[in-house]
Amino acid sequence: MEQLQIKACQQYALPEFGANVVLLDTGIRAKMMKPFYAVEKLRKIAGLEMAIYENPKKSDANSVRFLSRAPRDDTLKVSGLDNLFCAGEKSGFFVGCTEAIATGFLAGHNAGRLVAGKNVLQLPRTLAVGDLIAYENEQVQSGNLKTRYSFSGGIYFQRMTNRGLYTLNKEQIETRTEQSLKTAVF
Repeated sequence: MEQLQIKACQQYALPEFGANVVLLDTGIRAKMMKPFYAVEKLRKIAGLEMAIYENPKKSDANSVRFLSRAPRDDTLKVSGLDNLFCAGEKSGFFVGCTEAIATGFLAGHNAGRLVAGKNVLQLPRTLAVGDLIAYENEQVQSGNLKTRYSFSGGIYFQRMTNRGLYTLNKEQIETRTEQSLKTAVF
């Protein structure tokens, strides 16, 4: 249970993940949702007697996360530099592939706009991505350097739900996106 405090993905820092072995099927492999678990202990579970930990990159390293976050504005432009944008965990205390893709897309889009001599885009808070970027930046500016943000759970997911930004309705997403981009700041 004490390992829950060191999880980068806070949406998995639940008692259920501490009390159980949870494996996510990724196709060829399975990902264990614990930061550390002795393989000898894992092999005592029925069906996992032959389990191994695999390191597909054949290195001695594991992922090292949240070393630093670049100071940036809500267009993802790094403060103090005229031509540098950041994304992923460098742009904020974001957890997840979706967050990395979304910020990467915006940072790359804005870098292209800058090179073309156009104004950069700041996504409106009526879109979950725009709200995530702005909200995380506000939290950091207020001194909150410990909270992690994700679309898939935890504090930001709750905020997204409370603000009506979470939906599975594709038509609603398309309509909101169209309307929001008409009012986007360039």
